[in-house]
Amino acid sequence: MYHHFSSRFLTDTLHHHGFCCSYQEVQRFEHNAAQSHGTGIPNLSTEFVQYGADNVDHNIRTLDGHGTFHGMGMIVAVTPETSSKQSIPRAKVTSLDVAAVGRVQIHFHKEESRVMSAVIYQKLLHFKAQNCYENIDILWKTSIIFGSPRPAWSGMMQFVHQGDHPGKASVMFLPIIDMNPSDSTCIYSTLMFISEHAQRHGVTPIVTFDQPLWWKALMIIESEPEESDLRGIVLRLGGFHTEMSFLGSIGHLMDSSGLQEMLESIYAPNAVVHMLSGKAIARAVRGHFIIDAALNALILHSGFNAPLPCQPMSHSSDNEADVEAPTKNQDVDEALTLYEKLMGGEISAEEVCSSSVLERIKNSLKNHSESQKKSSRTSALWVQYMNMIDILRKFIRAERTGNWELHLQAIQDMLPYMAASGHNSYTKSAMLYLQQMLNLKAQHPDVQQHFNKGLHVIRSSNSLWAGLSSDIIIEQVLMRSLKTSGGLTRGRGMTEHQRLLWLLSRPACAEVNQAMQELTEVNYNTGEQNKDMTAARQARDWKDTLTVLQYLQERNPFSSDSSLRSIATGVHAHPTVNVDKAVAIRDMILTSMNGTTPAEYTFKKRNQAVTLGLKSSSVKINGDRIQIDPLLLFQRLTTVIQSSDDLESAFKHELCSYPSALFDSSLLLREADKPALAGAIWKACECEAPPDISEDGIQYVLDGEALLQRIPWSRGST
Repeated sequence: MYHHFSSRFLTDTLHHHGFCCSYQEVQRFEHNAAQSHGTGIPNLSTEFVQYGADNVDHNIRTLDGHGTFHGMGMIVAVTPETSSKQSIPRAKVTSLDVAAVGRVQIHFHKEESRVMSAVIYQKLLHFKAQNCYENIDILWKTSIIFGSPRPAWSGMMQFVHQGDHPGKASVMFLPIIDMNPSDSTCIYSTLMFISEHAQRHGVTPIVTFDQPLWWKALMIIESEPEESDLRGIVLRLGGFHTEMSFLGSIGHLMDSSGLQEMLESIYAPNAVVHMLSGKAIARAVRGHFIIDAALNALILHSGFNAPLPCQPMSHSSDNEADVEAPTKNQDVDEALTLYEKLMGGEISAEEVCSSSVLERIKNSLKNHSESQKKSSRTSALWVQYMNMIDILRKFIRAERTGNWELHLQAIQDMLPYMAASGHNSYTKSAMLYLQQMLNLKAQHPDVQQHFNKGLHVIRSSNSLWAGLSSDIIIEQVLMRSLKTSGGLTRGRGMTEHQRLLWLLSRPACAEVNQAMQELTEVNYNTGEQNKDMTAARQARDWKDTLTVLQYLQERNPFSSDSSLRSIATGVHAHPTVNVDKAVAIRDMILTSMNGTTPAEYTFKKRNQAVTLGLKSSSVKINGDRIQIDPLLLFQRLTTVIQSSDDLESAFKHELCSYPSALFDSSLLLREADKPALAGAIWKACECEAPPDISEDGIQYVLDGEALLQRIPWSRGST
């Protein structure tokens, strides 16, 4: 009870009823567990060890608003999991004893200029990793035309991915450094602590950061002398945050293309904004997969003359969809048979992957997409979008299954789109990260072997489809535990002693808690079933897919119109828009980086892709037309004009590419507001007619809707 709720009242109440020990005894056990366990890894032999670090933020409710907490949290993950079977001695432990085993020594670090001059961007040779389950994706894409609810992609992948894996990992907390996480001294102290901790246990230090911390950690390591212990650290870029950046790249490149309006047909408008920026990652992945499935249905309908599912009629059940009259196609019929046998457990995923019919469907889809790209720029843009979703799907599979080579290939495929969309920080970081990881075999061959076995990810359950990036593990385990019931932010406090006591005693308390759950057969956790496999989720996904498909049928992006336009508004692109040619743009940016250093190379905005949303937002500077963001320009002008009294001249013209009084951001006419118009007319015009006007010159304007409201009509009259 104390482990889950940290309630003194609850613990003492149960104690006085004779069901458990007292709150004071529980605290004594917690102190002894923290002092006995310390920061060590129990029973470590041949297990694989990796570390993760991220910022920990908490706005503490104080009287004056000061005292908010910002620190650096650390975890260590061991695969397969280990546990300590040693007994906890009952002794008198003070706060000084706990601090002695969990203290992190702070090492001052001074930032040096041009420390990255020795690092050079190198040309990356494209390699193709083995993706054994690629044909399963083809089967899932084809299943939309079978006309019945089906599991989402993630649910189906978990169902079919069965086999051996390295096992579930145990995650232990390390002390939190009470410093600004972005400070170089804090990052340097973190690296020193992890390096010493790894040396103490005889393992190679492997640390995962998100991009801002990763870049500063790389600068610190590069500034160290060759004999420094920090030079032996394997620095990994967080996969979860990389995925978020790639989702933001997709949202940027598809700006004003109609993607936002499509998502708003199944999501709330405020949620769509965060989805397109990459923040609401779970919603974004689901939304993109639904739209990708609907686009594939259109291509299958066009290329195979396959029937399209449609919204159910009134006599149909909620979970069923009406289907057009079926068209005989041998490949589609064979794919349907394969799908039914796979989901029924009659055949294995390996047998499905080796099927020749899926190879034929894959080649046909590829050829049809290529022909669509050549016939229409709008089609080329949406085929490019589908390619980006395939990369996203590839990256998720690599993380979930622990496929190291597929992980590297997916990041390499993401690079060009990040560069074309202006995600410069992740472009340069991912470029250097790939260089280091491809050179891992020469510098750390033992780490390379472990990564090839699927140990670069951390599994929180005993399942093949359960791998997660280290940076999401620290979010789900450490950050969630801190801020949920029983955590530090729920009444315990955030002082150094309270943090150390909670962090270091957590493993022993968790073992006691697990033993009590097994004894009582009462579990305080969720089930193992993937939510995408439930009947309710399948029905909802199917309904949303049909909604998007109906939207696309009315605004087909694969039409014969050769122009580039928004499928939502029909507005044609400006001649300078080149987002449908992002492949050429990305190659130009990445090629220009080769052979330069991070200090020398500068990303130029004019080299980025020009999207539909920036079609007329440009200015000429020294003869070059530069794309601008109207909102960003407005914010900067308001900041500059604060020091001037001449506000009228600054706001004399609208800083917008369309009249905002008439159109909203999607270039659709705003709804009429008659009361506001009437009020403006009464203010601007004279309310009395001139006395010398003749009756012949008078004209009357009647509002039909107003007549219905103002005249007392008799019931039944017209």
